[in-house]
Formats: sequence, C-alpha cells, structure tokens
Amino acid sequence: MVLGDGMILMLSQVGPATPRHFHFEEPDDVLGIGFHLMGGSAFDMDGTRFATKPLDIWAGISPRGARSTFSLPSAGFRTVSLRLHPLAAEEFFGRHGLVEGILPGMARRAGSEIAIAQLLPLGPSGAAMVESMFSTPLSGSARSLFLESCMLGLLADRIGPAGSAEHALSSIDAQHAVKARAYLDEHLMAPPTIIELARIVGTNDFKLKRAFKQAHGLTIFGYVRERRLERAAADIYAGLSVGAAALAAGYQCPRCFAQAFRRHYGVLPSQFTRSVRETPARHG
Repeated sequence: MVLGDGMILMLSQVGPATPRHFHFEEPDDVLGIGFHLMGGSAFDMDGTRFATKPLDIWAGISPRGARSTFSLPSAGFRTVSLRLHPLAAEEFFGRHGLVEGILPGMARRAGSEIAIAQLLPLGPSGAAMVESMFSTPLSGSARSLFLESCMLGLLADRIGPAGSAEHALSSIDAQHAVKARAYLDEHLMAPPTIIELARIVGTNDFKLKRAFKQAHGLTIFGYVRERRLERAAADIYAGLSVGAAALAAGYQCPRCFAQAFRRHYGVLPSQFTRSVRETPARHG
C-alpha cells in the first residue's frame, strides 16, 4: 500500500511450508523497517548478514542495485514492513522535527552504504497492533486509513534517539550481544554456560548479561528457552508429534514442555496442533 510519495507499506504473510529462499535487487535507494510478528528469517544484504526472530524490529539501508537474499522459515512468516525512499524519509522525519536518532541518521546514509540496526522489540501492545493490521475487517479507504494510523503508532516509540535497542550500549558491548545471540542460534541444543559464552565473544559474564538483555529484551536463558519453543512450534507445524517435538527441543519432561509451551503461546501443544490443522493459511 502506498502511504505517500516514496513510502510503501507491505504486509507479508505466508503459511507453513517448506523453507523458501528469495533474491531481490533494490530498484532504488531505500530505508526499510521490518516489524516481525511470526517466524524468523535469515537475511544477506550484499554480505551484511542478520537473522530475525518473532517480535524483532530491524531497520536497514541499501543503495540502488544492492542485492539481498532471504530465507523464510518452514513454520510460516508474518511481518509488516515500511519501505521509504531516503528523501521521503528525511521529509517525514523533518516534518516531525526529528533530526537525531537511529532512523533519521540511517536515512541520510541510505544511498551510500549498506547498514542494519536492531530496534527495541515489539511489546504486547505493539504485537497486538501488528496482528490487527492483518485481521482488520475494514476495506477500501477505511482500511488504508487504519493501516496508516497503525504504522504511525508503531513508529512513534522508535523514531527518537531512544528507539534503538543498542542506543545506550557502547558499540563494543552491542557487538558482543549480537555475537552471543548468533552463537546461541548455532548451538541452541548445546549452549555454553554464560561464563563460557562471555569468553567466546570476548567479554566478561557481567557485561554480557547486561548487554544481551538490553539489546535483545531477554536474558540469555530466556532467549534459549524461547528459541527452543519456536523450534518445537515449527516442528509441530511440519507434522511432528508433540512428544517428538518436545524431545527435539530438549525437553525430557512432557508436562514441563506443555507448561512452557502454554506460557509462551497461550495454548497447549495439542490445542496448537488442532488450531494449525483447522485454520487455513492466509496470504497477504
């Protein structure tokens, strides 16, 4: 949906399927902001790599002609993204008196480099707002107005200097947090201790725990637990039994798995399985 000259809003929703890989060449300089509600994805923007998980918000800039590759997960994908031409972004931020902060700064560099920044994650109200953008029964001009107002609301908390999850971190602490997350993703089923992880990324455990929580909104233990539950949900989507999915996610106790799953998703794994079978995939 075109919000204005040089501003495009995109709602992307894909149901469970085999992982898919896509290639894209930027037709113009761009600042993109993605609000990821469901499903993580791996991105490679001409060698700049990052991976998203549910509730992540990432911003990225690319010049015209930059090539990107991204992979969608088997569990499905749901995200809202805003793409802005740098001139449109600068005009938008300037109209609201915003000249400092992560996003205005990125907009000024969008035609000359590739860069990414992780913003503060979606909270409960933000996640509900993104969900409402997919489920609204409105149509026509009413739908357009509703979607635009939701996007402005999502941006409101993230266009100032405090909108970046890494704003209050030193650059080296932020790098340690990102490296730690990447290492955990690669060793999810056999994660190191926090002291070992800190040594691997080049810091101490106290600094890493603080930086990780500030950058990613979760403790290291909480991140590993959530990623394992997301893996279990993906396995259930793919048709694996609840018991097998629990074991694959590292849970030896079925009751413990069911309780953790319900806390995270709001339903028991067996109910989740039925909802997946009974709810047709929507595409947008």
